[in-house]
Amino acid sequence: MARIALNGRLLVPGKMEGIGIFTLHCLKELVKLRPNDTFLLLVDRPDDVLFHLGDHVEVRRIWVPGRRPWLLRLWFDAAVPLVLRSWRADAFVSLEGPISLGMPGNFPQLSVIHDLNFEHCPEWLPRTWARYYRGMFPQFARKAHVLCTVSEASKRDIAHRYGVEAQSIHVIPNAASSEFVPVKDRRAAQEILSNGRPYFLFVGSLHPRKNLEGLLEAFGKYCSRGGEWDLVVVGVAMWPQSEEISVVSPLRDVDVESRVHWVGRLNEGALAQAVGGAEALVFVPWLEGFGIPVVEAMASGTPVICSDTSSLPEVCGGAAFALVPPGDSSEIAAAMIALAQEPERRARCVEAGLARAGMFSWTQSGMKLSTAVNLLLTSSQSSHD
Repeated sequence: MARIALNGRLLVPGKMEGIGIFTLHCLKELVKLRPNDTFLLLVDRPDDVLFHLGDHVEVRRIWVPGRRPWLLRLWFDAAVPLVLRSWRADAFVSLEGPISLGMPGNFPQLSVIHDLNFEHCPEWLPRTWARYYRGMFPQFARKAHVLCTVSEASKRDIAHRYGVEAQSIHVIPNAASSEFVPVKDRRAAQEILSNGRPYFLFVGSLHPRKNLEGLLEAFGKYCSRGGEWDLVVVGVAMWPQSEEISVVSPLRDVDVESRVHWVGRLNEGALAQAVGGAEALVFVPWLEGFGIPVVEAMASGTPVICSDTSSLPEVCGGAAFALVPPGDSSEIAAAMIALAQEPERRARCVEAGLARAGMFSWTQSGMKLSTAVNLLLTSSQSSHD
């Protein structure tokens, strides 16, 4: 029986983002798969039902709000080591990247680095965050006894950028939760989100990396060519307002602007309804470590138009309606027109997408994580010999 500490910093009640969702689902599966181990979930917020992962999981709040670079250093390198030592942890599992540099080098730690967008385009981030990520993540990659990521594309990128052997990096993919299923009638979502009109959907943070400006430009061209569907944008700013790098809409036509519906953050049930009610997901970021909205759309029977870059062709596995260059708004618009005009191709894409989504599951991802934890505990046993 092992004593395993878990990083739950990104489990944020009511405000779950991509890595937090990955953390929640993978940890739930890990705890179910390892009933003989004892777990300690470390959080930085008041107790919530979200943290109660199982009877053999103790929850411990660290009274340092890990929400700024300097506070993250304090959280991981000072507060966390105190807890790990007092609880007599055998290993530390962090599904977000940062691990504790305050623990001895022989203490087993697992890290999941999702992508390296901050290495490729640091200007997308506030300066303090860019410095933190670029300065600290190479250290996390080197210190981790077991290093994981979420796609083969990210695996290649991490190996190349940080000089880590690719074969030593374990891939644990994202998946869609059980709420994402085909809907019988799209009209319910349309009435709520788009004044009863059919709509394309964007899901993601309102951040330059997601290329929302390019999508809006493409939507303007789609409208100018006679396209009749609206656009629903689901998401909020990634950073606090004082740090946010703004997304500037290129739309100037009032009639076109009125067809863009900004609905903010949706909880998982409302998001599943929005995805299932969409005519298509249009997701054209510059870089993605995985792209969970793509799998959620495919699981919902919603066709996907997405970027032809980074992990997205890998995740789509040939099931996308179209893979498009994120910098070519005309080609994105052409794909949107084609999707509305080619119902047979669209139907084939829906079937292919459902099959592709079925290849991802949180159960399988949890099993992959448990296998990685086995390797981690082997490191723990070796360090004690």
